[in-house]
Amino acid sequence: MGLRAIIACLVVAGLAFVALSLAGIVSTWGLDWVTIESEEPEPESTPEPTPEPTEAPPPAPVVVELEIDPRYPPDTQWTVFDVPSALNIRAGPSTDHQILGTANLGSTVTLTGQVVESPTSGTWVQVSSTTVDGWVFAAYLTPVG
Repeated sequence: MGLRAIIACLVVAGLAFVALSLAGIVSTWGLDWVTIESEEPEPESTPEPTPEPTEAPPPAPVVVELEIDPRYPPDTQWTVFDVPSALNIRAGPSTDHQILGTANLGSTVTLTGQVVESPTSGTWVQVSSTTVDGWVFAAYLTPVG
């Protein structure tokens, strides 16, 4: 057999293989060697609309039962005493908290009922004055009347 005959046989065999692949026969033999890619562009997909964000409902409030300290009942009036000129009203129950304002010696504040007992700094009560709400050291207050 000559060289031309061998080339002709290879060409015919290749064409036959391609034809059988296109017909799906070769894949049934487990010989998926040929991949045919389409030159046609894929149709453009329509983008999905972006859903409108919805606000989550606010969480239900947590109700905490606080014990009222009978020594410092809420909504009672107390007088500032035993300070040189004014009592610092702070953002929290310790001297580490920022000073929000002052209550002058002899002025009156109203207790909110919130009391914090600190083993290192004593008793602090939450008060409302005419100018600011905050925390004061309880030792500088005395009940009105």
